[in-house]
Amino acid sequence: MKKEALFKDYSDILKRWEQVLNQATNDIVRDSAILRFELTYEVAWKLLQIVLREEGYEINSPRQAFEQAFMMGWIKNEEIWPQIIRARNTAVHVYHQKQADELYHNLLKYFEAFKELEKALSGNS
Repeated sequence: MKKEALFKDYSDILKRWEQVLNQATNDIVRDSAILRFELTYEVAWKLLQIVLREEGYEINSPRQAFEQAFMMGWIKNEEIWPQIIRARNTAVHVYHQKQADELYHNLLKYFEAFKELEKALSGNS
């Protein structure tokens, strides 16, 4: 997939995720927000992989992608990205409402981190 198309998909996904985050909370909104978080995560790291490979870096995992993005200055808050990686790994195994509620509680700060990344990458697409 071309970098420009993937960046557009990333921006569109962020907009849809924001719409869900701005709705009154119920089980459906919570579950939708978690799924959109997972989708945002996957598209973000794939986009970073493409952009960083163009810069000459070999990127084979989300962790590598986010760490290199920090080193490139595209990510400012280094502490949140390991939390995001753990949250994504948790999200794919959330079966209990309590776990889902805990994850949902943190999604807004994760959303802000992904928005910051979008702004940084907007000049690279």
